[in-house]
Amino acid sequence: MVFKDIVAILERKFNVELAVVEGTTVFEVADGDGAGRVRVLVQDESERNRVLLSADLGEPPPEGSEKLFRTMLEANNLFSGTAGATLALDGRGGTFRLQRAALPEELANDVDGSLVSFIETALTWRRAIEDFRPGGDADEPPRDGGSLGPGAGFGMFPV
Repeated sequence: MVFKDIVAILERKFNVELAVVEGTTVFEVADGDGAGRVRVLVQDESERNRVLLSADLGEPPPEGSEKLFRTMLEANNLFSGTAGATLALDGRGGTFRLQRAALPEELANDVDGSLVSFIETALTWRRAIEDFRPGGDADEPPRDGGSLGPGAGFGMFPV
């Protein structure tokens, strides 16, 4: 399976046209009510037989980050709250990221179980991070791997 085949599967699945520049395609997703948006990068690393998925989750809140950082580290432990991905802080730009390396065959054969799950997890964490901002509603982010719930859905937009 080559990267262009994965991009073609994504285009068919989500009925969008995606540009590939230097082995990378970028798109935005919005959750069902349009309140949360996440930019997703899908990058070809065929020399390592993998595809990298990366989502920008936004910047840390200006205060009260300790509880959020602790919650994120707990979610990373054995991927209990990340559906197989890893939460990270980009030291260059100061933004949170959700990242996952996947086998090309995995993405091609199970788009719903791999990429859709990654997108739902990214949207869930984006909302959770926003809830930790002043005036937010942060008790605890979800720990079920990031499910948006039945029928919540999302929209996908090329960037």
